[in-house]
Amino acid sequence: MKKDELKLIITISVGMSATFAIAYLLFMDRGLAPSSVLRGLNAGLSVTTIFWVFYFSYGWKIPLLKEIFYRPDINGTWSGSLESDWIDESGKRIEPLKFHIVIRQSFLRIHFTTFTEGFTGVSYSETFTLNKEKGVKNIAYLFRKDTTQNHDKSVQEGATELKLIEGKPSILQGKYWSSRKTNGKIVVEFISRAHVDSFEQAIKLKK
Repeated sequence: MKKDELKLIITISVGMSATFAIAYLLFMDRGLAPSSVLRGLNAGLSVTTIFWVFYFSYGWKIPLLKEIFYRPDINGTWSGSLESDWIDESGKRIEPLKFHIVIRQSFLRIHFTTFTEGFTGVSYSETFTLNKEKGVKNIAYLFRKDTTQNHDKSVQEGATELKLIEGKPSILQGKYWSSRKTNGKIVVEFISRAHVDSFEQAIKLKK
């Protein structure tokens, strides 16, 4: 979380706590006795805490509340293609591959699982770069091969950088680099809020 977001949280928390504390004293007719003021402050803090728990769990996705922080909701399964510059033994470049990205996102965290027919990747370092005024909606993550998914235990890692284009459907497009000295282009579109666990499930979901 960025410093300006922390400052906004503090500002909102102080304002909300004070507002509910005053409202408690006014409507409950408690007066200004120290014990009444303390109960008012506790009431304000309790309401504020409940609000933030709700907001960080669900509220950040709600149209009106999500204006507090700029955080696009990209949860779900995305499907498209991956174009690589890898050249096979005969000297030919491979055809574009069917490619799926499964995104599990909360307000504070985001995780990517990617699938081709023969490769499963999992992210281990993710960054969401956002600037609403400048229209910047970029995602970058480091990934490694999920060796539990197949018999090839060779280590393969890489990085992916994608731009979010919101629409109907929304699109993620960008490029990737791998430790095998290959790179390429990725274009996927949003197809479902569901989270799948395999390439085959993603194919069925798209149908």
